[in-house]
Amino acid sequence: MTRQWRLGRVFVLRHSGMPFDWLEGLGASPALLEAADELLDIEESPAVQEAAGPVRAAVASCAPERLPPAARATLEAWCDKAGRFRALYRDADARATEELRAVLRHPPVGEAVFLSNPDVHRNMLLPLLNAAGPLNSRRRRARRQLYTYLQRFCGKAETVSFFGPIGYGGTRAGAGAVLHTGRPRVRRVFLAIWAARELVRALARDPRLLPDLRFHRTRRDADGHGAALASAGAAAVLASIGQDGRTLRGLCRETGLSAREAAGALRELVAAGVLDVALGGGPYDLDPLGTLTGQLGGLPVSPSRDEWLLRLRELDRLRAALETEPFPGKAETLHEMEVLFEKHTGVPARRGAGRTYADRAIVYEECSSGFLLDVGEDLLREWERRLTPVLEICTAHGHAAQRQASRQVATAIRAGGHPPGPDGRREMTLAAYAHRTTELFQPSGSVFQADHAPRYRDAEDVPRLLGEAAALGGDRYAVIDLCPRAGDVAGLGRASLVVARTHHHLQVPGWLDVMHPDPAAFAAEAAAWVAGQGGRVVGFDFGRRNKGYYRFPGREVALRAPSWTDAARPGLLRADELTVRIEEDRVRLAGPGQDDLLAYLPLSDFVKYPPYAALSHPQVLHPVFASDAGGDAEVGVGDVVVQRTRWRVEASEVSGTSGMCGASGATPEARFLVLRRLARRTGHRFVFVRSGRERKPYLIDLEAPPAADLLGHVASAGGPLTAEAMDPGPDGLWLRDAHGRRYVCELRIQAIGRDAP
Repeated sequence: MTRQWRLGRVFVLRHSGMPFDWLEGLGASPALLEAADELLDIEESPAVQEAAGPVRAAVASCAPERLPPAARATLEAWCDKAGRFRALYRDADARATEELRAVLRHPPVGEAVFLSNPDVHRNMLLPLLNAAGPLNSRRRRARRQLYTYLQRFCGKAETVSFFGPIGYGGTRAGAGAVLHTGRPRVRRVFLAIWAARELVRALARDPRLLPDLRFHRTRRDADGHGAALASAGAAAVLASIGQDGRTLRGLCRETGLSAREAAGALRELVAAGVLDVALGGGPYDLDPLGTLTGQLGGLPVSPSRDEWLLRLRELDRLRAALETEPFPGKAETLHEMEVLFEKHTGVPARRGAGRTYADRAIVYEECSSGFLLDVGEDLLREWERRLTPVLEICTAHGHAAQRQASRQVATAIRAGGHPPGPDGRREMTLAAYAHRTTELFQPSGSVFQADHAPRYRDAEDVPRLLGEAAALGGDRYAVIDLCPRAGDVAGLGRASLVVARTHHHLQVPGWLDVMHPDPAAFAAEAAAWVAGQGGRVVGFDFGRRNKGYYRFPGREVALRAPSWTDAARPGLLRADELTVRIEEDRVRLAGPGQDDLLAYLPLSDFVKYPPYAALSHPQVLHPVFASDAGGDAEVGVGDVVVQRTRWRVEASEVSGTSGMCGASGATPEARFLVLRRLARRTGHRFVFVRSGRERKPYLIDLEAPPAADLLGHVASAGGPLTAEAMDPGPDGLWLRDAHGRRYVCELRIQAIGRDAP
């Protein structure tokens, strides 16, 4: 059998919201780069390499004053060049600050910093723009932080607001591709899910509203939970609640319980997940303020109800104003909304200590892209042909990783003493399995590859993986991040390809379709594939994670806190209705009728989490090729790159040890020399650098003075760093606006492989 892979005809065009040119323009002058190279030439000479440690340390630190007296005559030429370099660097460092200020004065940059972190806008951006004179330590820290934001806005394809807009692509007849630019950019502001929950809690706490609030079952067969309830009052309350719910006032009439007794029973039932207050639209409601307003409008007229209606309408008015109001007036509107939110809920309107990637604000914004890409069917079929070997090695690697995950889980559960049943089989409900395995396995977070997945030494393993994939039957699915290398859109037809990442996902309905004109069409191919599986594949519903959410277009299993809206979903399975069977080296999932099931995992962290990976539909995962040397060469499958060139950067190269400088305590010019050493080693100007503690990599310009401070900050966490070439590089950024400015981008495309004779 062979698998035939088809790319989705609707896909996501992810790109930076600001031109890469703004970031590239902050590089140093040729004179400074030449002066640095002259110093490194001497540093690498035998006269220095064979010298004593104090000499090498002084040279690496660019500190002639630290040379031992006996070495000064020998290194007189280096001392002269070091003095010239330091003078040039001081001028370049000051000029870099002014050039950065010029970019920061672009109105979109200021607004983007504000939306990312209002405190940084107020305490760093505005003071730096208005400061005069040389940098002190506080302003240098502000410059480094603002440069960090700029590398994100200009150098990374992240989906957030107008500085990470959501773009789309489709197909057209013929060959080549057509890029449409200058399209209207629509901005939508949503209330954060955590803020919606706090409003629901505040409403439910209001004693004036409580008697009229409706409490609803979280499942149609909630009566089956009565035996597990601690109090007779709770059982009586549950028996009195019909399919449409009941108010506290109605429960008192129906059961004869006092208001205090009935309220206590309701608290017990809500804590048990059997009942939920019927407020809000559940975990996937994108308009919670509108939903709450409609629900309160249906309550009996009262002063408290009318007061809350005014509050909700005012919050929604401010939210809507954020979509259209220009900056900086938007800042005042957000502040007004935050003040009202805190007043009405008693909860701070910001959380996460200002972290960039945390869901820390009461609202978030999405924006449609000004670009639309149409790819010719001929070109898309050519990409399918070229990408098939890549997807097949990802199939083989996913199979190997999943088998190892199953072995680990089965071994851990047996070692944990879980006894076999009367028939000799070890099994438990999915709910018990999820609880038990949290004690045995730690989530892997956002690492590129899970610990249980095998690694490969180099491209010589590719033929073996292709052979293993050919022996694996069955459908497969993935979403790939595809990066063609081309100077402009006209070059896409002959572009070389880079697969930056392979995700074990489908393009299902979710947060990435909120700006698409036809969300049903966006997810149509995934829905068709799921429908063809005959119910064997069930989606694990983990709820929303910050703004991100995905809705599986088939049967789902709730692995989250229950909601009153779940009762209206008769096909929703519960974790205690499914069975997990532990065999010798496998873990299987069975449905209520004991039929074998496969899990669809919507979140990347759980795809790599062994207990859930073991239950998943056969996985398609991106392999990692790692040698024992300090760097890994580019790996290609056919003419497609699956791993960019990587380098392991030891702490000694960017810290104060072994004569190198770059972290805290080093001079700015010494930190810049760290960049130039790394540039010599890699042969690249731009590299992505990540420490073991960072969730996201940083794009480091090895020619920019502000990037030297950023790299020193990344290295301060300790431990080795990983550097990866920016590929496509600046010359391969084909996405250009009407002014010719370049944007970093990737095509996130669904791929489905089907068995065929």
